[in-house]
Amino acid sequence: MAFQEDDPCLVSQPLEISSILQGLLSQRVLVRLDIPGKTVSIISTLLQVDAKAGTLLLDNATEDQINTQLMRAPEVRLQGTLDRVMIEFSGRLSPAMHQGKPALAMTWPTQLRRIQRREYFRVDVPASNPAHCLIRDPALPSGQARFRIADISAGGLQLVDRDNLLTETVVGSIFDDCTLELPDMDPQEVALRILRSTHLTQDNGKPQHQVACRFFNLPDNRQIAIQQYIGILERAVLARRWGIE
Repeated sequence: MAFQEDDPCLVSQPLEISSILQGLLSQRVLVRLDIPGKTVSIISTLLQVDAKAGTLLLDNATEDQINTQLMRAPEVRLQGTLDRVMIEFSGRLSPAMHQGKPALAMTWPTQLRRIQRREYFRVDVPASNPAHCLIRDPALPSGQARFRIADISAGGLQLVDRDNLLTETVVGSIFDDCTLELPDMDPQEVALRILRSTHLTQDNGKPQHQVACRFFNLPDNRQIAIQQYIGILERAVLARRWGIE
């Protein structure tokens, strides 16, 4: 991922990069690894930061197939939140070992982005306990359609458009009559602004249309409810990773 040199969020000083990576390690921050343009992603943590060797070690996925896809990718994006600031950089992955267990090694970043907005960190919604968004709009069949939520943050969400109902929707369009259906929570009425439309390739080779949206004029009480749901998802990830459940 090439960053613009005039990007105000860009960090390129080696000592500052090392300090940020040490922070991700010491605070055991959950990070997201994904392949841009693909649906492959995992939640991981840093295991070791070695500036002299120029590598980072990360937890690998439990599924060998996902590890293989990540290591074959020309670059993998890492995103994590440190002290309420989103950290983002990319690099190649290779197989490694850590304390006798398989791990992933990532090349040391020469640049990273530090974005002062907590909501940029996305959390995947598990398929085993899905969440949905009901959009009501005259342009949709029957005036409404229900979409599965692929991931969610405090600032927005990403919808899976399985039936390609939103392929012609213009970026910047606002759906002002939407309902979030989050597991074990009351329905949340929200408005969504379309940010981007992406055609991805699934693991099975089939195309999938996803639409990224930002919450529009979100009331404080609904933002709190969404953040509570994100907290539930993050705790579930931690529980699975550390063997609590």
